[in-house]
This record gives sequence, C-alpha cells and structure tokens, in this order.
Amino acid sequence: MLRSLVYILITLFLLTACTRDTVVPIETIQEQQEDKNIVVSDDGEITFKIFNNIKVTDEKIDSIKQELLNAYNHIQKSIKTDYVPSEKINVILNEGNQSSWGLRSELKLYGVRKNQHPLVHELTHSLLGYGNNFDSSTGYLTQEGFATYMEDMYGKTKSYSHQYMRYFIDSNKRIYINKLIDLNQDDSFFRPALINTEDYTLQWMSYIHAASFVTYLIESYGLEKFEQIYNKEDLANKIEDIYGKNISELENDWISFINETQKELTYEDKLKMRYFYTWTSAIDQIDSKFFTKD
Repeated sequence: MLRSLVYILITLFLLTACTRDTVVPIETIQEQQEDKNIVVSDDGEITFKIFNNIKVTDEKIDSIKQELLNAYNHIQKSIKTDYVPSEKINVILNEGNQSSWGLRSELKLYGVRKNQHPLVHELTHSLLGYGNNFDSSTGYLTQEGFATYMEDMYGKTKSYSHQYMRYFIDSNKRIYINKLIDLNQDDSFFRPALINTEDYTLQWMSYIHAASFVTYLIESYGLEKFEQIYNKEDLANKIEDIYGKNISELENDWISFINETQKELTYEDKLKMRYFYTWTSAIDQIDSKFFTKD
C-alpha cells in the first residue's frame, strides 16, 4: 500500500513537472499573436500593426503584410515630399464597404474580405502627407489624384479614370479643373455631405477627374514635375510655374488627349468596369451648376 502511494506521488510529481515545462504562459501567447500582426518596412523606418477586427485568417494577414511592404516600397520610389510620416502606423481591418481612410498614423480599411480594400491609395496619403496635418488647406486634387494613380498602378482596385472621363465628356458631365482646385468650393466636390446618391456620385466623379488629370500630367511630363506641385498651396499658380501653361491650357490638352486616345464606351466596356451602372445612374440628378464653367 505504501509502495503504491509512493508510486502515485512520484507519477504526479513527474506529470506536474512536465506540465510546467510545456505550458506556454498566456502573456507569451498574447505576445506571439501580436507579433503575427506586426510587419516592419524593409528599410526599418515604419512599423505597421494590423488590427484584425474582422477575424480573417492568418493567411490573409500574411497577404496584407506583403501588400503593405510592396506598397511602401512603390510609394517610397515615387515622389519625395517634405512630410515626415509616423514611425508607427496602425492598419485597422473593418467590416463592410464604407470608404477607407489613410491618416498620419492609421489606415482604416474596408472591403477586405472581397479584396476591394484600396490599401495603396490610403497608404499614399499616410506616407506622403495631406494638407497641413491631414486637413484641406491645400485642397484635394493632387493628393486624391496621385493616390488613385498609385492604386491603379500597384493596388487591387482600378479607377478606369480615362475611360470614365470619355463618358463624362460625351455626356456633357465634365467638371472643370478650376472648380476642383478652388478652395472656396472644392469641399462640395470632394467632401460633400453624402446625404443622397447624388452626393456620393459627385464625390466619385471628382476623384475620377483628379485621377485622370494627374495621370495625364505624370504620363506626359513625368513624376519630377508632378512632385513639385503635389500638396502645394496656390495650386493654379504653382502649376503654371512648373508646367509653363495655365490650368485652362493644360486642361484643354488633357481633354484632347482623352478624346484622341479613349474610344466611346461599348456595352461590353461598361460591363468590365465594375459598378459602372451603379455609379452613373444618378449623374443626371446632380445639379447642373457643378458642370458649368465659372
């Protein structure tokens, strides 16, 4: 009996000792999980921390990590600005299809499950700066136009900006650039109240105009010139200084380019351009004042 009791105690001791050696403390588990959601840029300058609010798989997190690294490298090689980005940027994955945001130290991404998250677009804002500490002091055209250009080049979502511009021109729904850079009225285009469908459509159209115009400038004159007007005050005069043409002259060149290079959209074209009919369905309800030349 005594021998049996001793055997049991020894066995329990050994089991307990083994358990203590193999059980991982909860703090370690939490640290390991947190490490899975952190990635550092190749140059060591930026640490991204992903907040997996929608509980996507580890494989998806790894994919987003690689997207962040690739996007960072592409953006760093594009244009240079005086802006110094945050050393730590939180990347928050959210449910739903709302508009994503790129701020100084935070990316809010929607549409992740459907691979429709504009990560490159938003990271362009975070890395290159926007206004004075992400305000509207320098307008929206170069910032939103370039972010959309970068997303078209390296991201998951495509704007089809030149193709849409041909449609706007043919439909007499073109927005003049002088309206889009006028600090007294640009909010009504890029940041409308978003109360009804027409508001959302006007905002989308403003982004498309900005993207097409900026893409035209970059493809025609190069990144070096565009770098000198990005996020600058008094944009109209700055553009004339850098390009040697005023806004109206450049705008006319751009519109001629669209008409010469973009064919009239066919039914098949419209089907390929995601959400074409959804976006364009409300254009005729938008107040015509937005399409007149001041």
